[in-house]
Amino acid sequence: MLKIPTSLDVTPPLMAPLRRTSPEEPVVTEDEPKKLKKRRKGRKAAENHSWEQNSHTSRSSEKRQMRLFLIGGATLLVLIVTGVVISMNYAGKPVESTGPESPTLALAGQIPPKTGEPSQTELSDTAFLGAAEQLARKFLTATTVEELLPLVRHPEIVGPRMRSFYPEGKFKAYGLSQFNSGGEASRLGSFRAVEVMTGDFDNKSMVFSETLGDLKIDWESWVGWSEMPWEEFRTSKPDEGKVFRVTLSPVDYYNFDFLDESKWQSFRLVSPDHEHSLYGYAEKGTALEQRLRPSADSSAVALMLSLKFPKGSSSNDQVEIERIVNEGWVEEESK
Repeated sequence: MLKIPTSLDVTPPLMAPLRRTSPEEPVVTEDEPKKLKKRRKGRKAAENHSWEQNSHTSRSSEKRQMRLFLIGGATLLVLIVTGVVISMNYAGKPVESTGPESPTLALAGQIPPKTGEPSQTELSDTAFLGAAEQLARKFLTATTVEELLPLVRHPEIVGPRMRSFYPEGKFKAYGLSQFNSGGEASRLGSFRAVEVMTGDFDNKSMVFSETLGDLKIDWESWVGWSEMPWEEFRTSKPDEGKVFRVTLSPVDYYNFDFLDESKWQSFRLVSPDHEHSLYGYAEKGTALEQRLRPSADSSAVALMLSLKFPKGSSSNDQVEIERIVNEGWVEEESK
């Protein structure tokens, strides 16, 4: 039953303060106070040692990360500066066409490139294309040897060859449908070459020689001049070397004086106008045979070769390759 307290009764408090006890702290008995105290001391020491070790490891890791960050930043800065310097050195330099499929390079062969800085008298690319187009137009609209002579290099050498090539001294003009039809000019050692489309829509490479800003056309490479006509060579079958401009490719064909395929390597030789062909042979294992082989990325190569027939040859299309006169159809200096 409920009792209403009177003024003389002492009422208990409604909330008593809680006694704070550690849940991890064991109850101490009178029998082992010293043992418990020793355990507490050991745990505290272990906790302090663990904290100091973690703190030391953290500081070492931070220093190592900062060192790596500084090294990486310095390396990146060096790479950026190097890239800027290289870009400044190569800015504005024309890119030369050097691919194996370039018709002008196939024509010129491996003429050694110029060394050193360009001459101050050398025409710029823009000036060269303008002057070359005017010269090409005159060359391709000419109809006589006399008109051509002022336009070509080494006229004192080329003149007699022109008159032999054009017996009447006259010829039909090639005509010009498009200049620089390939879209770029190739630099070939001391020469530059441009692809042009003739009036018959035939794409051909025209090679220009430049001396002190004066341009001339290499007529011999343009017509594919050889020391004697191909038909005459096959008919007369000379056993002394004659110089021909040819397109050479390896073949597997052996006949007549060159039946021994263990001794000979065979090649197909095609004339510049693609109207004549011969089978040429070089001894296997010689330096000549190695030089004649096209590179791995090309199936044919333009060369100037000295060719001859074996003495008493019974064939008119089997010849021996005596030597390489020039790699390409453009000679650095006319012989």
